[in-house]
This record gives sequence, structure tokens and C-alpha cells, in this order.
Amino acid sequence: MSKSLPFRFKQFEVSHSRSSMKVGVDGVLVGCWAYVEGSRRILDIGTGCGVVALICAQRNKSASVLGIDIDPPSVEEATFNFASSPFAARMEARLSNFLELEGCFDAIVSNPPFFDSGLSRAESAREIARHEVMLPLSSLVRKSAGLLHPDGKLTLILPYERYQDLVMAARENGMVCTRLARVKGHPTAPVKRILAELKLHDKKEEMLIVKEEDIVIMAHELVPTDTYRNLTKDFYLRY
Repeated sequence: MSKSLPFRFKQFEVSHSRSSMKVGVDGVLVGCWAYVEGSRRILDIGTGCGVVALICAQRNKSASVLGIDIDPPSVEEATFNFASSPFAARMEARLSNFLELEGCFDAIVSNPPFFDSGLSRAESAREIARHEVMLPLSSLVRKSAGLLHPDGKLTLILPYERYQDLVMAARENGMVCTRLARVKGHPTAPVKRILAELKLHDKKEEMLIVKEEDIVIMAHELVPTDTYRNLTKDFYLRY
């Protein structure tokens, strides 16, 4: 297998030849869309090559950012990418099982292993990363609720069909959806992904307004929409 070339962003470069998850649109979307302003500690679950964590570190100039993964080559590559970035002093990649993690975070962000495939075993690091084998969505939400600061936020990107599962997991763990974006590849395409922001539910809040939006990535072939361009303009070198 040929080695993947580094992916160059405006302020950092990402090697992704060894990681279980490569640089892709999903990771860029969730990193750019997540609300991380004012956060002191940010956690990236399943960091892979570290691209989501790096985007968060660029967007928040003072936060400490921890990226965790259960795949050793991914952690090694994320460590290299973090150390090579302008944000190295504020970043850490750690080999860690999320369900055993301790601490308190202002923002938790993840491009999670969201395919509920029913597999009983995964044969490769990429299968583990892409299938809900090691970290079911319900467990991800439950553990996140326990790690978040009372005003903290959990932001995920998921397949559109998992939205109701996410709503149920949130309700069962005292969380609510406060922002939602429906993502599709082009104007006539079906919605493929959702970006969702969850927060711990303050029961004193009788009215909850969910901020909803639609994100279309491409206006037509190889031409991004203004919405996508504005969301990611601080990161891509060119379109």
C-alpha cells in the first residue's frame, strides 16, 4: 500500500498514512462547526491522525486539547502531527479507552465510530474506527455527560439515520440537542450527515430553542457553496 501524502492546511500539516482514520470532509466539518470558543479544555474522541483536534486548537488560541484513541499507530501519528504544529505546547495525544477516561472538559468533539453494523469483531483498525464495535453511541453520550463541565457541549457528526438514536441517548442521559445541521453533498442530494451539539439539560429551562441549519457542501462539481467555503475558509489552502 502506498503511503498517503500529508494533507496541508493553512496553519498546519497532517500526516495520515498510519492512522485508522484519514483526513476527510466529516472531520473537517465537525472541527469547524463545533462551538469551542471560551473552552479551556477540549477533548477529541477517536482522534485518529488528529485533524479534528488540530482544527479546534487553531480556532481556540488558549485551550488545551487532548486527543485520545485506542489505536497505537493513530496515537503515534497524532503525536507527531501535534508536535509539528504551531499549537504543540497545548496539545496531547493519548492512548486511552474513552470509557475509562477521567477529567472535566468544556467541549467534547468527535467524528465517532458511528456505523451500527452489528459486527461482533473488527478485523482492522479502520473497521474499529468506522464501526460501532468498541464505542456504541449510547455509551459515548453517557460517558460524555459525566465528563462535561455543567456548561459544556458535546458535538458529533453522524449519519442522518442515527438522529433519533442520538435524541434517545441524550434524553436517557440528561442531555438535549441545542444545535443541529443537516449536511448534504449537493443541492439535490439527500441529507447524509447531521452535525449535532448536545448540552446537559438545565431543568429550570422550560423553553428550549434548537438552532437548525442546512449545509450543502458543493454547489456543483468541484465548486463549494458559500456556506461551506465560509465555514472552512480559515483552514483549506485553496478550493
